[in-house]
This record gives sequence, structure tokens and C-alpha cells, in this order.
Amino acid sequence: MGRAILIIGGAALLVGVWIFSILDAAQSDRGLVRTLPKGAWLVVLILFPLLGSVLWFWLGRPPKSRYGSFGAPVEKPVVAPDDDPEYLRFLEARARREKQDRERKGLKNPADTERADPQDPEDPDHKPEDGSSS
Repeated sequence: MGRAILIIGGAALLVGVWIFSILDAAQSDRGLVRTLPKGAWLVVLILFPLLGSVLWFWLGRPPKSRYGSFGAPVEKPVVAPDDDPEYLRFLEARARREKQDRERKGLKNPADTERADPQDPEDPDHKPEDGSSS
């Protein structure tokens, strides 16, 4: 009994793969099918079910598309910001712009933009010019 179930299940699986490969070949775009013309693939699939299905998936099936079912675009996998080339380009461009802005203003150190007025007595780093301490 167990052997019969395995034989029937295996046969059903092979028939399912065979039918799927025929339908897949029939629905594939003629210009994207590889190795043989689309009609030749259908003949191979019908005459040699098992071998034809294996060859179809290995040599004839079109490459994967950017689009999923019903033409919906496939989502890009989530990428960490430090691995995302677009984000890294953005950061480099921003650093260049900031450097150019500092050079135009005549500042050499990025910390100079945040520093208070050197003559400001309220600045904790301010030292009087006469040498006396406060």
C-alpha cells in the first residue's frame, strides 16, 4: 500500500512538473526564450516529458524578470545605509559641498564654524589678551 502511494505521488509530481513546463513555455515571450525557438521547445516538451522539462528549466526558460506576478515591480531587498551605494554617494557629495563652502568662507577647520566669537568674554575658552586671569 505504501509503495503504491509513493508511485502515484511521484507520477503526479512528474505530471505536474510536465504540465507546468508546457504552460510556462507557451506563455513565455518569444524573444526571451533561450537556446531553441519557442515552438521547438513545445515539441521537445511534448515528445520527451521528463527530459524536456529538465532541459526547459535549465536551458530554455527566460531569465527572471524585474517584475513579479501581474506586472508588479519586485521590491528591492532592504540594505543597511552603510552598504547602500546611493546613500554613500549622497554623503560624499554633501561632504564635498560643505568643504567647498568652508573654503569659500576662508575657514580651514570645520570646528571654526561652531566656535563662538574669539572676543566674546562669555566664552569659557576665552583668555584675556593682557595675560591676567579672571
